[in-house]
Amino acid sequence: MIDLHQYRDIHSHRAADALRGDTVVCITPGTEMLPGGTYSVGIHPWDTVDEPTAEQFAQLRLQAADSRCVAVGECGFDLLCGGPVERQQRVFLAHAELAEQLQKPLIIHSVRADHLLLAAIKAVRPTVPWILHGFRGRQSRAEALLRAGLSLSINAARPLPYPLPAPRLYPETDAQ
Repeated sequence: MIDLHQYRDIHSHRAADALRGDTVVCITPGTEMLPGGTYSVGIHPWDTVDEPTAEQFAQLRLQAADSRCVAVGECGFDLLCGGPVERQQRVFLAHAELAEQLQKPLIIHSVRADHLLLAAIKAVRPTVPWILHGFRGRQSRAEALLRAGLSLSINAARPLPYPLPAPRLYPETDAQ
């Protein structure tokens, strides 16, 4: 199984960052990745306004199986943007299944949807790490998500004001 702790940044959207070799760039299915770069690939919940096509899912599966791909996602739930909740759930579960098949970590976007994320954990019972990216919030929320089995990634420029267990914490820059 892939250990994302070897990367200085597990979630960036800048393709040029991949050339440094210590950053995982998040791309959408069908996006060409720079040679030598590492990436994650997924259909973001904001991109579920329309039903994702069979071609997008085929590209997702193809690119996720590539050795340069070290994680599946960014995928998840956003109750403020994106398509209907049922569609976001369907798309998320397809990503979770793919991550399990490939034994690659799952990078998750979740806005006001912890209840959907926790229900998905119970339904899927993942064997690969599920990492909630861009975590900012109270210590009580962080502790509840960690107890549920999630790991968290934190923007390196905005550290949390409280301690969390290092093995379940990852650095990211996102769109910083």
